[in-house]
Amino acid sequence: MLSDYSGEAFGTLSKEELVRRLLAHQRVVERIMQEHTILPVKFGTLLNNSQEVNALLSQGHSEFLDALAAIQDKVEIEVAATWDTSRVLQEISKEEDVVRAREAIIHKGQPTTEGRVQLGQLVKASMDGRRNSYRKRMIDFLKPTAIDTQPNNLVSDEMVMNVAFLVNRARQEEFDEHINQLDDLFQNEITFRVIGPLPPYSFSTVEITPLTPEQVEEAQDILHLRDVISEAEVRKAYRRLAAEEQRNLKTGDKLAKDRFARLKQASELLLRYCRARSEPQRDKRALTSPDDHPFVITIKRLRPDEVEPTRFSGPVRVEGD
Repeated sequence: MLSDYSGEAFGTLSKEELVRRLLAHQRVVERIMQEHTILPVKFGTLLNNSQEVNALLSQGHSEFLDALAAIQDKVEIEVAATWDTSRVLQEISKEEDVVRAREAIIHKGQPTTEGRVQLGQLVKASMDGRRNSYRKRMIDFLKPTAIDTQPNNLVSDEMVMNVAFLVNRARQEEFDEHINQLDDLFQNEITFRVIGPLPPYSFSTVEITPLTPEQVEEAQDILHLRDVISEAEVRKAYRRLAAEEQRNLKTGDKLAKDRFARLKQASELLLRYCRARSEPQRDKRALTSPDDHPFVITIKRLRPDEVEPTRFSGPVRVEGD
């Protein structure tokens, strides 16, 4: 899905305007999803012109086809579960260990900071234990109807579970039925919020980074390479320099760790560069000039901290009271 865009850079937009555009994008995606499998690209990805688009599609053709095949007829469904923290805290306050700790504080007369901290830690440990137990039961119950799972961050104390499930379209109704059964099992203890179906953002998102001549030259400098390079040359240079930094690390050189990380990053960048330039190009206009530089194409699972909070404004089905 491509479109022309001549507006402001996404990084300069206000949060409200960014959310508005994201939701407009999401509505288009939802419509296309009704008839096609979507390989999601990170929102806000911009290329300069149609020539870059052609070069990208040419370079990533095989990789995109493989990724599409892996998610064919699959959707993401996100399930968030919340509880009433006031009710949970009331229940925890009646637990034997908590009651004893509170009575000990009262018995001492003037409560100390240490006593309050210990009581707070006890309450927190109990709440975390309950949350972990509930979350495990929920995930175990839903897993049989899903292909894969991706836990996301819990953004508040009220949240018990926040997990993305990769589900085959053919089993979506079965997954929904399991949500209803889960709601019955927990009765009024838990409220479930179901978001989807969505493209498999959490499991297979495309990130595209154009490689500039400056980036390639910097990486070459770090690995002490010049002119035309090959994967073999990059690997050989990396092994030699990494071995040196390992020896430096053992001698107590505090900067060796940072230099080692830079070597690894430069090596990975140049390996991607070599592979992109050596791949057969479907579009002969792509990468035909020595000055042309390809893209770093990464198809990856999103980390929990990369999940957009605004995705919770997407299509929602709420189960429970």
